[in-house]
Amino acid sequence: MTSAADNAAGVPTSTALPHKQVLRIVLGMQLAVFLAAMDQTIVAVALLAIGRDLQDFSLAPWVVAGYLIATTVATPIYGNLSDALGRKPLILWSVIMYVIMALGCALAQSMPQLILFRVLQGLGSGGLLSLSQSVVADIAPGPSRGRYQGYLAGTFATAAVFGPLLGGFLTYYLSWRAIFWISLPLGLIGFFVARWAMRDLAFTPRPRRLDYPGILLLAGALICVMVALTLVGQGHSLLGLETFGLLAASGVLFMLLAGQERRSAHPLLPPALFVNSVSVISCLIPALLFFVMIGSTVLLPMAMQSVARIDADAVALRMLPLTLAIPSGAFMGGRFMYKTGRYRESILLGSTLATLALVAIAFLGVEAAFRTGVLMSMMGVGIGMSMPSTLVAAQMSVPRHLIGSMTSVAALSRTLGAAVGITVLTAILFVQLGDLASTGTAISKGTASQPLLDTLMGAPANTLRGAFQVAFGAASLCTFTSLLLALKLPRELSRVAG
Repeated sequence: MTSAADNAAGVPTSTALPHKQVLRIVLGMQLAVFLAAMDQTIVAVALLAIGRDLQDFSLAPWVVAGYLIATTVATPIYGNLSDALGRKPLILWSVIMYVIMALGCALAQSMPQLILFRVLQGLGSGGLLSLSQSVVADIAPGPSRGRYQGYLAGTFATAAVFGPLLGGFLTYYLSWRAIFWISLPLGLIGFFVARWAMRDLAFTPRPRRLDYPGILLLAGALICVMVALTLVGQGHSLLGLETFGLLAASGVLFMLLAGQERRSAHPLLPPALFVNSVSVISCLIPALLFFVMIGSTVLLPMAMQSVARIDADAVALRMLPLTLAIPSGAFMGGRFMYKTGRYRESILLGSTLATLALVAIAFLGVEAAFRTGVLMSMMGVGIGMSMPSTLVAAQMSVPRHLIGSMTSVAALSRTLGAAVGITVLTAILFVQLGDLASTGTAISKGTASQPLLDTLMGAPANTLRGAFQVAFGAASLCTFTSLLLALKLPRELSRVAG
C-alpha cells in the first residue's frame, strides 16, 4: 500500500507491479540513461576535428564543459520538480529537449552556436539521468530495487566508456557532425519506448511554489565550481586569481544556499536529505568511484599510447575489459542485493577489488596486454558492484516523498566526482611531468590545438611511468577511502518512515 504522502508526491499509486511490467519500465529508463551518459564522453575525442572545421580551437573544450555544467545544474532541479509534478512528463520533456538540441548541434555553423546548443542539450540530459533512477525507486521496493538499479548503473557505465570509442569511429570515418546526427534516431526511439514503458504508471501531481532563490543560488554555485574545474583542466593554476576567485564565490553561494534551504517552505534541497550519515556516505562513495572511473578512462588510453606506444585502434580493443566489466559488476551487485537483502558487502568487496587493481596498475604498468586486461576487469567489476548498492542505500535513507530529490543529489555527486576526477588526475600527471624542467626537457600542458597526448609522446619512458604511477596511486587512494566510508554504513537498511 502507498501512503497518502506518496500519492501526493507524484509517485505511482502502487508499487506492487508484476516483474514483467517492472522490466518493461526499466528498459525504457535504460535507453534514457544510455543517451545521457554516452553524450557526456562521446564528443571529447572529436574536439580537434570540431575546432578545425569551425575554425576556433580556443573555445573547443567548452563544447564538453558546457554540457557537463548544464547537466550538473539541472540534475537536482529535475529531482525536486519530479517529487511535486511526477516523473513521467518531465522525462518525456527531457528526451524531447535532448533530441531538438542534438539537431541544433548537428547543424551548428560556428563554435558559439555549438556551445549554446550543447548547454541546452545538457539541460535535457540532467533530467534523463536523475529521473530514470527515481522511477525505478518508485516501482521497486526495498532490496529488490538493487537488481534493477544495477541494470541502470551498468548501462550508464557502459555508455560512458563506450562513448569515446563510438565518437572516434564516427569522426574518423564520417564527420564530427555524425555524433549528433546519430542522437536523433536514438533519442526518438528513447522517447517512444519511455512513453510506452510508463503508460500504466499513475501519477498524482502536487503543484507547489518553486524555491527560485534556491535554484539561482545552486545554479550559481555549481557553475562557478564547474567553470573553475574546466579552467584547471585547460592549464590554469588552481591558485590563480580567476580559478581561486570562482571557487571562493562558489563557497559563498553554497553557504547562502544552506541558509535559504533552512528558511524555505519548499526547499530545492530539503535539509532532511543531509541529516543522517547513510544518505551522506551513500553520495560520497559514488562520487569517489566516478572520480576513479571517468578519470581512468582518460588515463588508461593515455598510458597505453604514450608508455606502451600502442596505436589508437588497438587501445580501443584493450579498453574493452573495463567497458564490459563495469556493467557486469553492477549486475552482480544488484543480484547480490536482490538475493540476500544485504548491500554493504558488495560495496566493501567492490572497493577492495578496485583498490588492489589500481595499485597493481600503478606499479606494474600497462605494457602487458593480458595482465592489464585482467586488472582493468578487476577494477571495473569492483566499481560496478558498488553502484546499485550505494544508490539504493541513499534512496532508502529518506522518506518516499523525497526520493526524487535524494536521487538527484546522488546523481549530482557522481557528476561532480567525474568532473573532479578528470581534472585532478590529469593535473597530477602533468605536475609530475613538470619535473622534467629540471633535466632541461620542456614539457608544457596541451591545449585544444596541441592535444595532451602530443605532450606525453615527447616525454622519456621512465618519466612517463613515474608520472602515471603517481596518478594511478592517487586513484587507488580514492577507492580505499570509499572502502573506509562503507565500513561506517549499517549492515542492514530499513525504509525511513514517511
